[in-house]
Amino acid sequence: MPSTAPVAVLAAIAVACGSAPPPPPPLAPREVVELARFQAFDGEALVAVVQHLEIRDPTGPIAFYRIVDARGRWLGHASANGRFSRRVPFQDEEEDLGVLAMARGVATVAGVAAPVRLQPVASEAAAAPAAARADRR
Repeated sequence: MPSTAPVAVLAAIAVACGSAPPPPPPLAPREVVELARFQAFDGEALVAVVQHLEIRDPTGPIAFYRIVDARGRWLGHASANGRFSRRVPFQDEEEDLGVLAMARGVATVAGVAAPVRLQPVASEAAAAPAAARADRR
Protein backbone atom coordinates (compact mmCIF):
# COMPACT_ATOMS: atom_id res chain seq x y z
CA MET A 1 0.00 0.00 0.00
CA PRO A 2 1.46 3.43 -0.96
CA SER A 3 2.34 5.88 1.80
CA THR A 4 0.02 8.86 2.35
CA ALA A 5 2.79 10.97 3.94
CA PRO A 6 3.63 12.91 0.73
CA VAL A 7 -0.07 13.71 0.23
CA ALA A 8 -0.34 15.00 3.80
CA VAL A 9 2.74 17.18 3.35
CA LEU A 10 1.39 18.64 0.11
CA ALA A 11 -1.98 19.32 1.76
CA ALA A 12 -0.26 21.12 4.66
CA ILE A 13 1.75 23.26 2.25
CA ALA A 14 -1.39 24.16 0.27
CA VAL A 15 -3.21 25.20 3.45
CA ALA A 16 -0.21 27.25 4.64
CA CYS A 17 0.05 29.08 1.31
CA GLY A 18 -3.65 29.88 1.24
CA SER A 19 -3.96 31.24 4.77
CA ALA A 20 -3.64 34.91 5.65
CA PRO A 21 -0.32 36.06 7.12
CA PRO A 22 -0.37 36.58 10.88
CA PRO A 23 -1.06 40.16 12.04
CA PRO A 24 2.02 42.17 12.96
CA PRO A 25 2.84 42.52 16.66
CA PRO A 26 1.22 45.56 18.36
CA LEU A 27 4.45 47.60 18.45
CA ALA A 28 5.75 46.60 15.02
CA PRO A 29 6.61 49.47 12.64
CA ARG A 30 3.89 50.52 10.22
CA GLU A 31 4.23 51.98 6.74
CA VAL A 32 3.67 55.74 6.60
CA VAL A 33 2.86 57.38 3.26
CA GLU A 34 2.54 61.02 2.27
CA LEU A 35 -0.85 61.73 0.69
CA ALA A 36 -0.39 65.45 0.02
CA ARG A 37 1.80 68.44 0.84
CA PHE A 38 0.90 72.11 1.27
CA GLN A 39 2.99 75.25 1.66
CA ALA A 40 1.76 77.80 4.20
CA PHE A 41 2.35 81.47 3.37
CA ASP A 42 2.05 84.57 5.56
CA GLY A 43 1.75 87.18 2.83
CA GLU A 44 4.56 86.17 0.46
CA ALA A 45 6.74 84.54 3.15
CA LEU A 46 6.82 80.75 3.38
CA VAL A 47 6.32 79.98 7.08
CA ALA A 48 5.54 76.24 7.13
CA VAL A 49 4.96 73.08 5.15
CA VAL A 50 2.04 70.80 5.99
CA GLN A 51 2.42 67.11 5.19
CA HIS A 52 -0.78 65.02 5.04
CA LEU A 53 0.39 61.58 6.17
CA GLU A 54 -1.28 58.22 6.64
CA ILE A 55 -0.19 55.32 8.84
CA ARG A 56 -1.07 52.02 7.15
CA ASP A 57 -2.33 50.18 10.23
CA PRO A 58 -3.89 46.69 9.91
CA THR A 59 -7.00 47.94 11.71
CA GLY A 60 -7.42 50.77 9.20
CA PRO A 61 -5.58 53.85 7.93
CA ILE A 62 -4.76 56.62 10.42
CA ALA A 63 -4.49 60.06 8.80
CA PHE A 64 -2.76 63.06 10.39
CA TYR A 65 -0.81 66.18 9.46
CA ARG A 66 2.80 67.05 10.32
CA ILE A 67 3.76 70.73 10.31
CA VAL A 68 7.38 71.70 9.70
CA ASP A 69 8.99 75.09 9.20
CA ALA A 70 10.60 76.25 5.96
CA ARG A 71 13.88 74.59 7.00
CA GLY A 72 12.18 71.25 7.71
CA ARG A 73 12.20 71.51 11.52
CA TRP A 74 9.27 69.72 13.11
CA LEU A 75 6.83 72.22 14.66
CA GLY A 76 3.76 70.14 15.50
CA HIS A 77 0.87 67.95 14.40
CA ALA A 78 -2.82 68.10 13.55
CA SER A 79 -5.27 65.25 13.73
CA ALA A 80 -7.72 64.43 10.95
CA ASN A 81 -10.35 66.10 13.18
CA GLY A 82 -8.42 69.41 13.35
CA ARG A 83 -6.87 69.09 16.84
CA PHE A 84 -3.51 70.89 16.75
CA SER A 85 -0.50 70.43 18.99
CA ARG A 86 2.86 72.19 19.11
CA ARG A 87 6.10 70.30 19.66
CA VAL A 88 7.93 71.41 22.79
CA PRO A 89 11.69 70.71 22.69
CA PHE A 90 12.99 68.44 25.45
CA GLN A 91 9.45 67.50 26.58
CA ASP A 92 7.68 64.17 26.17
CA GLU A 93 4.27 65.71 25.48
CA GLU A 94 3.25 68.27 22.88
CA GLU A 95 1.33 71.42 23.83
CA ASP A 96 -2.37 71.02 22.98
CA LEU A 97 -3.65 74.03 21.01
CA GLY A 98 -7.24 72.87 20.58
CA VAL A 99 -9.46 72.26 17.57
CA LEU A 100 -8.88 74.90 14.90
CA ALA A 101 -9.52 75.46 11.20
CA MET A 102 -6.51 74.33 9.16
CA ALA A 103 -5.29 77.85 8.18
CA ARG A 104 -5.61 79.18 11.74
CA GLY A 105 -4.08 76.04 13.31
CA VAL A 106 -1.04 76.04 11.04
CA ALA A 107 -0.53 79.76 11.74
CA THR A 108 -0.74 79.13 15.50
CA VAL A 109 1.76 76.25 15.34
CA ALA A 110 4.10 78.36 13.15
CA GLY A 111 3.81 81.38 15.46
CA VAL A 112 2.14 83.67 12.91
CA ALA A 113 -0.63 86.08 13.94
CA ALA A 114 -2.95 85.87 10.91
CA PRO A 115 -4.29 82.71 9.26
CA VAL A 116 -1.94 81.43 6.59
CA ARG A 117 -2.67 80.82 2.91
CA LEU A 118 -2.29 77.13 2.07
CA GLN A 119 -1.11 76.22 -1.41
CA PRO A 120 -0.91 72.59 -2.60
CA VAL A 121 2.49 71.32 -3.71
CA ALA A 122 2.72 68.85 -6.57
CA SER A 123 3.65 65.45 -5.17
CA GLU A 124 6.13 63.07 -6.78
CA ALA A 125 3.26 60.73 -7.65
CA ALA A 126 1.47 63.53 -9.51
CA ALA A 127 4.68 64.74 -11.14
CA ALA A 128 5.63 61.27 -12.48
CA PRO A 129 2.87 61.09 -15.15
CA ALA A 130 3.67 64.65 -16.26
CA ALA A 131 7.35 63.77 -16.63
CA ALA A 132 6.44 60.67 -18.61
CA ARG A 133 4.29 62.79 -20.97
CA ALA A 134 7.17 65.25 -21.42
CA ASP A 135 9.56 62.39 -22.29
CA ARG A 136 7.24 61.23 -25.08
CA ARG A 137 7.36 64.59 -26.91
